[in-house]
Amino acid sequence: MKVRRGVMYNFIVATECAIEYNGKFLIIKRPDGVHAAGLLSFPGGKFEASDAIDNEDAAKQAVKREVLEEVGLNLIDPINYVRTSCFFDDKNGKQVLDIIYHCKLEKTKIKVAPSAREVPEHYWLTYEEIVKAPNCPKWLKSYIKTIIRLL
Repeated sequence: MKVRRGVMYNFIVATECAIEYNGKFLIIKRPDGVHAAGLLSFPGGKFEASDAIDNEDAAKQAVKREVLEEVGLNLIDPINYVRTSCFFDDKNGKQVLDIIYHCKLEKTKIKVAPSAREVPEHYWLTYEEIVKAPNCPKWLKSYIKTIIRLL
C-alpha cells in the first residue's frame, strides 16, 4: 500500500510471460468478464502469497505458476526479466504492477493445454501478426517491441 497526498493506493502485482518458439509467441485472448476482455495478452496473472515460498524469486514463481495454470506449459527454460509497467484496472479499481518476462522454449515440452475458464483462445503469432491484430492493445505492442529490441 502506498499513501500519497492523503490518498491510499492498493497495488495488485501481476506477471506475464512472452513465450517464444520458432520465431512465434504464444498469445492468449482474455476471457469475458475480466480486465481487457477480448484483447490479446501474454499468459500470466496475479501474484499469490504461495509464490513467495522457499526464498525463490517470487515474481518468477508467480509467472511459472500462472503459465502452467493458463496454458499448461511447465516452463523449464530460462525466464528473463523484460520490464515492469503500471496501469489502472478499471474492473477492480486498483493499480496493477505488471512484471513482464520472456522465455524462449528449447527444453520445455511444447504441448499447450489452455484452461477453458481462463483462455478462450490461444495462438502462436509472429511479431508482425501480433502488432497488426485488431484486438492487440497498445501495451502488448509496447511489450513485444521491447522484447524484439532485446533479442
